[in-house]
Amino acid sequence: MMLLLRPYTDENGHVDDALIDSLKPEERETLLAWVKTYIHESTYINHNRSSYSLKHCFENDTGIYVTNNQFKDAMIECGFFPVDPDELNWRYRISERWLKNRNWKQNSRKQ
Repeated sequence: MMLLLRPYTDENGHVDDALIDSLKPEERETLLAWVKTYIHESTYINHNRSSYSLKHCFENDTGIYVTNNQFKDAMIECGFFPVDPDELNWRYRISERWLKNRNWKQNSRKQ
């Protein structure tokens, strides 16, 4: 669900209201850069990836843990809105091709 145009989850008594503002600045920058690099708009709904699976892709690539809600917030900040904001794990109109070919560890500027 969305609350004031930001993601908010209250599922089975568990509230996830964390937003990307609560991340360390370098983690926030990395998350936004990852989304901008690998998430590309499509006319079709991607049924293979949800916000939850995408957050795990991000964590596997970077080693940075984010909540599902923080990932949803990053997607909104980058201009990607959910097909149905009432779903727990949001689906988007995004391309699968870029996600399959991601190579963050070798392309990142980490030292």
